[in-house]
Amino acid sequence: MPPAPKIPKPPGTPLSPAPPAPRPTEVGVTVDIARGVVESPNPAPLPLPPMQSIPPPPLKSDAYIGKTIDGRYLVERVLGEGGMGVVYAGRHKVIDKRVAIKVLRGEMAADQDLNERFLQEARAASSIGNPHIIDISDFGQLPDGLTYFVMELLEGKNLSAAIAATKGPMPPPRIYAIAKQIAEALAAAHAANIIHRDLKPDNVMLVNRGQEKDFVKILDFGIAKVGGGSKKVTRAGSVFGTPHYMSPEQAAGAVVDHRTDIYALGVILYELASARVPFDADNFMGILTQHMYKAPVPIRALVPEVDVPPGLDAVVLKCLTKKPEGRYASMGELLLDLEKLERGVLPDAVSEMMARSGGFNVPADYFRSAMPAPVPATPSMPPKSRGPVYTAVGGGAAVLAGLVAIGLAMRGGAHDVRVETTVVPPTALVAPPVAPPLPKEPVTAAAPPPAPVASTEVLMSVVPGDATIKRGNQDLGTSPVALHLAPGESAVLEVSRKGFKPTTVTVDGSQAKQVVALESIAVPAAPRPATPVAPKRPAAGPGIGDDVGDPFAAKK
Repeated sequence: MPPAPKIPKPPGTPLSPAPPAPRPTEVGVTVDIARGVVESPNPAPLPLPPMQSIPPPPLKSDAYIGKTIDGRYLVERVLGEGGMGVVYAGRHKVIDKRVAIKVLRGEMAADQDLNERFLQEARAASSIGNPHIIDISDFGQLPDGLTYFVMELLEGKNLSAAIAATKGPMPPPRIYAIAKQIAEALAAAHAANIIHRDLKPDNVMLVNRGQEKDFVKILDFGIAKVGGGSKKVTRAGSVFGTPHYMSPEQAAGAVVDHRTDIYALGVILYELASARVPFDADNFMGILTQHMYKAPVPIRALVPEVDVPPGLDAVVLKCLTKKPEGRYASMGELLLDLEKLERGVLPDAVSEMMARSGGFNVPADYFRSAMPAPVPATPSMPPKSRGPVYTAVGGGAAVLAGLVAIGLAMRGGAHDVRVETTVVPPTALVAPPVAPPLPKEPVTAAAPPPAPVASTEVLMSVVPGDATIKRGNQDLGTSPVALHLAPGESAVLEVSRKGFKPTTVTVDGSQAKQVVALESIAVPAAPRPATPVAPKRPAAGPGIGDDVGDPFAAKK
C-alpha cells in the first residue's frame, strides 16, 4: 500500500515550541513567562482610608473652673491639691488682682472638726501680720456649703524643691538668710500665741520680692495651736504633723509649746546643711522613737568641716535637744545666734554645748507619762490575736507598746498589718525506756548574777573645739566627748591639734566636767636688721623735751 501523502502546512508563522506551564514560586506566586504576567493567589490589599486623629478623652472637669465665687473671684485653674483642700488660681473681677483660693474638699464638708481646722488656718495666718506669713484676705462659704478662703498668690518654689535643686548641702550664707526669716516669722506667730506645729520645707515658700531673692513665706497653719490653753482641734487616734519634723514631745502625744517649732526649725537647718534629715527609718514607729531617744549625728561628721562652721553645728544641736528646756527659750534667742553666724561671730550655743553634759541623753522613763516603754521586736509570748493591728498616734499616746507590727505608711495612708501565728500540732510522745535511778547529788544553789555596775559620765571639752581626742588607738573625735567610767576606772586621753602642743590627760570619775586648754606653739619671729643707734641727747631741763616714754614699762 503506498504511503499517505503529506499534507502541506499552511503558510504562516513558523511553529514555536509549546509554552512551558506556569511554575509556582516558593512564596506561592505564579509566574506566567509566556504571558509576562505574575499572578498571586492573595490579591493586593485595598488602600486604607486616610487616618483621622482621634481626640483624647476629655479630662475630668472641675465644677469651679470658670465660675465666679461670691460675685468677686473668678476661678481660672487648679494650682494644687492638699490633704484638706484644693487650691485654685483666681482673679478679683473688680480690681483685677491675682489671688489663690483654697476650697475645703467636698467629702470633708460634713466633718465639723475639719471645718473648724480649715477656718482656724485662715484666722491664725491673718492674725499674725508678718510679711513672712502668707496673707489671707477673705473667707466665706460657697452655695454648696463648702468653706473657702482667699490668700495671696505666690510664684516661686518651696524649700523642698530648693533642697533638691541644690543637690547637696546648701551654702551657709544662704542657710542663714532663709533661717533668719523663718525665725522672724515664727517669733511673730509665737507672740500672737500661735504655734505652727507642722513646720517643714513643704510649708516654706521661696519667692522673689523685688531685688530680694529667697524671700520666705510660711504656709499651712491648718494644725496650728491657737491661744494659751491646751485645747486642740484633734481627733483621737490621729497624727497631725510630719514625722521627720516632729519634736519628741509632739511624737509622744504630750502637751507642746512654742519650743516644738524651734525643734522643727532645727531639723530644717540640719537638712539644709547636710542634705539629709537627722532621723529616718522605714516606718512611722522608727522615726518617732529616734526623735525621742536617739542623738543626732553632728553635721560636721557628715559634711567636710570646711563647709560647715562649728557655730552652725552647735546652733542646730541646741535646737535638737530632746528636752524642751534645753533648747532655745524663744525664737528671738535663736535669731540672735543666727545673726552672729551671719556676721562671723561665734554664737552663744558653742560654749553652752561644749559645757553641757548629757544634752541628748534622755532617761528611758522621760516620756513614760505619755507613752509606755518600747518593747522588743520579737515578744517572748505569741500574740493572742490574728486580726489586723492598727497603729495610731495622738491624744494621750504616740507609740503603743505591745504591737508586733506598725502599719502606718509615711505618705499618710494606713495599711492593715496582719500577724499570722502558726500553731504546731502536738506530736505523739514515745516514752523512753526507764533507767534505774542514779544516786542523788547534793544540789548547790546557783550564785546570783552580779549586780550591774553603775558608770559615771564625764564630759571632756577641749579648747580649741576642733582638737582631736584619742584613747589609746581609739579616735574619740572632737570635743565635747562623753566618757562612761566604772568606779575606780580612769582613762588616759591624748589631745592634739596642729599649731598647738599635744598633751596627755588622765580622766577619772571624780569630776563630771573637765576642760583642757591646749597651749599654742609660738612661731619664732624673723630676725630684724640692726638699727643704727642714735647718739644720746642731753637730758632736757624742766619743762623742756618729751615725757611720754614707754607706757608699758614698770613704774619704779
